[in-house]
Amino acid sequence: MEDSVTDASTQDVVGEVDVADLVTDFEDAFTSTQRERELCERDRDYYDGDQLSQDELEALKKRKQPPVISNRIGPKIDTLLGHELKMRTEPKAYPRTPQHEDDANSVTDSISYVCESNKFDTIRSAAAENLMIEGIGAASVTAKKVRDQMEVKITHVPWDRYYRDPHSRKPDFSDAKFHGEVLWMDEGDALRDFPEAADVIESCYAEGNLAGDTYDDRPRLDWSDKKRHRIRVLHHRFRHQGQWWVCIFCRGGFLWGPVVSPYLDENDEPTCDLIACSAYVTRENERYGVVRRHISPQDEINKRRSKALHLLNSKKIVAEKGAATGGVEHARREAARPDGYIEVNGDMRFEFIDEQALVAGQFQLLQEAKAEIDISGVNPALAGDQAAPSGRAQEVQISAGLAEQGKVFESLRQWSWEVYRQVWYRIRQYWTEERWIRVTDDEKNLRWVPLNKPITRRDQIIEQMRKAQESGEPFDPGVDPNDPRLDEVVGTKNPLGELDVDVILEDAPESVNLQSEQFQALVELKKADPAAIPTKAIIQASTLRNKDEILEYLDKGGIPPQIQKQMQDMRQQLKDAQDELQKTQMELQQAKADNAGDVAGAMTDAQLRLKELQIKEYEAETQRIVALRPQPLESVPPGWPVDGQTPGPLAFATAPEQPVQPA
Repeated sequence: MEDSVTDASTQDVVGEVDVADLVTDFEDAFTSTQRERELCERDRDYYDGDQLSQDELEALKKRKQPPVISNRIGPKIDTLLGHELKMRTEPKAYPRTPQHEDDANSVTDSISYVCESNKFDTIRSAAAENLMIEGIGAASVTAKKVRDQMEVKITHVPWDRYYRDPHSRKPDFSDAKFHGEVLWMDEGDALRDFPEAADVIESCYAEGNLAGDTYDDRPRLDWSDKKRHRIRVLHHRFRHQGQWWVCIFCRGGFLWGPVVSPYLDENDEPTCDLIACSAYVTRENERYGVVRRHISPQDEINKRRSKALHLLNSKKIVAEKGAATGGVEHARREAARPDGYIEVNGDMRFEFIDEQALVAGQFQLLQEAKAEIDISGVNPALAGDQAAPSGRAQEVQISAGLAEQGKVFESLRQWSWEVYRQVWYRIRQYWTEERWIRVTDDEKNLRWVPLNKPITRRDQIIEQMRKAQESGEPFDPGVDPNDPRLDEVVGTKNPLGELDVDVILEDAPESVNLQSEQFQALVELKKADPAAIPTKAIIQASTLRNKDEILEYLDKGGIPPQIQKQMQDMRQQLKDAQDELQKTQMELQQAKADNAGDVAGAMTDAQLRLKELQIKEYEAETQRIVALRPQPLESVPPGWPVDGQTPGPLAFATAPEQPVQPA
């Protein structure tokens, strides 16, 4: 906690902020949300299959009936969590101004790097589970110093460690005046992290020393555990004087802070690092998840199944007094046994009551309860109908199954977007030094992206040389490689602090959707009429990860730029020669006999020139084929830096040619 903030006072009142007021806010929140938290704990128990109370278990034990639970809620939530894996989003940064267009990709790479380093997919899944079961998902985005560099950290906050302003009504808690995390710490850990607050930590044990709990508050709120030497610590974020503040305190006083939040947004205003969302909100501002709506039908299933089983194992007897020779209890025990034997007096009434109709009624209502819980919320359509005639039919069924959960998934989507935005704010604020990040978005290559990299004159000349090599044009740097002026810094590559971008979300592609069906139809049309549908259209409609590279390769004709330029020059020269030959033929027809020999000689020269150009075109085609084959990387003379992403010579001096290996 103290890695991302600075030292502060541990007094009870700091900067007009009284710890007693913050303690009161937390205790009010604790009391106001007591019922909500109890129901959320019950929802978690139902998801885990713990759906019978202690009284119900005791009743079943008395009548020697095993507890039977048909957990329909657990698989429903697991199905939703499975679709969350398919519906994950990826961040994408877009520039707000034209001058930042080339740098926006570095922002996308930076956000992706942070998310990958923090395993954000796992954090998102944990938050989604809390959102769908208890109704609240949360995480914090902070900065921490690691090996002399500031790193962005994304931390999941479990629902039972999150508290908030009970008067907040919005699903994303954007109207909350305060919220935070509850941390139970060992006394030794607290003294190690906050050595200057020893007196504050010791004063936590002064509360609640009276014997008994008759006059304690209901519900009881403990700030310390004297037996285990643990104290309740709150990492509190709150609005004060129009800004977000942050502090860490316990019942005895401040352990750290309070200070204005050290984290800034895009406008350099203090912002809150804690991001939370909720699935549903009641009129009383209570939060709940998907499980809550299935509690009642789940109870009915368990009760009716247990009742039907009890009726099948029990028998009712109507008899006159003294009809059973062995007595009433003996008759009951024998009637309950599958091989029971009962002797009765023949002249007295003794008969079993047929309750098959009652058992059938219980089973019918049980089936209706199962059908109700199956078709509500998460229905079997989410798994897809394998007998559906097309991918479009499966897509319609899955969309219909997810329609009822659209609000929950939208809340999760907005929460993810806010996390990405906060990650970008931390990167922009704390990544001020030069660094390189690893990007693995290409399935073949590993990319290293420079951030805040100083650009020297040497780097500029190298970049100009690279462009000249790609275009096939000659380039003369006009400066000695050992000139000290080449090491002068003239700019910065990917300066994160100066970039102005918008962060949006891109949905992950579905494996079976309408696009795949349309692509299949396009392939069938290509088979029917290959000439009508170009190959580029097929590639464009596909979901290939590297289709952009394939399309770019086809646009260039599969030829390197320098070879393309050479062939273009050869074709132009060939066209000029053909025009010259045609002009000579026309002049030959009008020539006179006295100079016919000279014209014939001129025509012969044009034909020879034409043949030479055709030979050169053939050589250019040969060079194109050779250029498309893999070549060894050329070495760079010592003393010149090389960009690790770009092979080839980058020095001013000409590197020695590599011999072409035979195929």
